[in-house]
Amino acid sequence: MRYRSFGDSGQAISALSLSLDDDTLRPTQLNDLVVSGLEAGVNCYEARAHDHPALYAIGQATASIDRRLVIVGLRVPLETEDGPRALDRGSFIRLLQEALRTSGLRWIDYLIVEDPQPGEIDPAFRATVEAARQARRLRFVGIRGDNDTVDHLLADAAVDIYAAPYNLRASWATRSRIRTAIHGGLCVMGYDYYPAVVRQTEAAPEAAPRRRSGLLGFGAARAVQSLPERPGPYHFLDRIREWDADQICLAYALTEPSLCTVQLSVASAEVLTHLTGVVERELPAGVPAQIELARVADLD
Repeated sequence: MRYRSFGDSGQAISALSLSLDDDTLRPTQLNDLVVSGLEAGVNCYEARAHDHPALYAIGQATASIDRRLVIVGLRVPLETEDGPRALDRGSFIRLLQEALRTSGLRWIDYLIVEDPQPGEIDPAFRATVEAARQARRLRFVGIRGDNDTVDHLLADAAVDIYAAPYNLRASWATRSRIRTAIHGGLCVMGYDYYPAVVRQTEAAPEAAPRRRSGLLGFGAARAVQSLPERPGPYHFLDRIREWDADQICLAYALTEPSLCTVQLSVASAEVLTHLTGVVERELPAGVPAQIELARVADLD
């Protein structure tokens, strides 16, 4: 694993971080996932607010480690289990206290407001955050998303962290937001490194598969299988020797120096191990050029 600077905190953060947001995982699987991450050198973990199993798994797996060596984040979605998100002082304090009580941690390193809405990050919210900082229960606050409110908050440098959807299809607007965040002194995290539109989709099975016979019509016939397909510009992702598309997309995101970490969301320790090996590898010669050509063709 390689490490980068976590903003101005003076703390090191692993190039890959882990988001525990798969609702299908059992508590034991969540714990195994965090332990596997720690063994691979991952030191940053994020859970959603009110996700008790994930928060408990993070707290239990990191209990024997110096707390200053691990970065734990709390993400507040637009919709929570209790309904629409509320960020007033009372709701914020209850949310933070619940996360600390469930995880057993003494503090949360950062809190991320997902898709912030107009008026949510107001002076009252900032005062509440500052009170939590003074009480040493929270260190940083950030935002995640790409709406107009994000643009306004980045322009005002009103937060400490910006989580950006960065991948090989990242638009010029996303890249501009990242530059604005860096210029304002924010720490930038990346997520969605493997966008859904690029992911492999299975072609619909044919009603009557075409069949090929042997020489002169003799021999056993073989069905012509429908192969998985991708959007046109990204066919090359399946043709790189010793790499799969998931690894290529992750390696591309890791080449962006503005990102302090790239967030993974995986369902098993095996997949996590498969991806953490990418950190120590370099993209094959010619692949970055192919990606840029695909980007141009896609965006056009």
